[in-house]
Amino acid sequence: MRSFSVVVRTAIAVVALLVLAALGAVQLASSAAYGDLAARPSLPAALHAADPSLLRPLLGGPLARAAAAVHDGDLDEAAALLAPLPRDASTADLRGRIAEARGDNAAAVRAYIDAGDVERAQGLIGALAQTNLLGALDDEQRLVNNLRGADAVEVRGQALWRLGQLQATAGYVDPPKRRTWWLRAQRTYEQTLALAPNEETYLLAAGYQALANGDVAGALRHYTRAAAVVPNSGDAYAGLAWAYAARGDCASARRALARARRLSISVQRDPTADPNLGAPLKRCGV
Repeated sequence: MRSFSVVVRTAIAVVALLVLAALGAVQLASSAAYGDLAARPSLPAALHAADPSLLRPLLGGPLARAAAAVHDGDLDEAAALLAPLPRDASTADLRGRIAEARGDNAAAVRAYIDAGDVERAQGLIGALAQTNLLGALDDEQRLVNNLRGADAVEVRGQALWRLGQLQATAGYVDPPKRRTWWLRAQRTYEQTLALAPNEETYLLAAGYQALANGDVAGALRHYTRAAAVVPNSGDAYAGLAWAYAARGDCASARRALARARRLSISVQRDPTADPNLGAPLKRCGV
């Protein structure tokens, strides 16, 4: 009886060791397949260097194996693993990474937006804007639409602000439609401020766009708020100088400009040299 008990305990111990070995192999495979090279030299690093796909089958489901394949640059295998899976958020990001690796940035952006991967989507939209502004506008609008109702207010605000920037840029490059684009940009900035009413960047953008559109009262409101939120903002006081000059209040414009120049101004040129808003200041004799 005692010998039988010893055999049973031995068998249990062997099974336990096998289970631990299997779990360890899966962990090792995961580490190796994903290129975890934090510790050098290490067995995962050596295995990954020798053959990135060696232990990939031990990773688990097709989604995990596809992620490992994407990481290792095996795009065909990754696409084959993803093909039968649902086209949902869990697979969209990997589809986007495959498309981007293949140079199909348009498809990659769409996939990243579907996945909610804002950082990757914004990176590609920014690059696209250099060569295809209208395409970038469409993608940014789609991203904004996809983020509606999302809890991440900061992320939504950033996406709206970028949309406003693209719309304003479209007005510069398409003079016949400038008025339309700039009014859209102003409305977009107002939406941005509805999410973050005290964000200086958004206030400055809204103030500038309002003034470029001839909305002096709106510009004064935004620049006054920006100066209240950030009292040492040279940009806010430069904006106030523009707005006061546009209203014909040259005394206030000169005071605001003098204060702006005493502060650190990050605008690219002196406020009087701005091609859109500088002329009224010059007429005020500053």
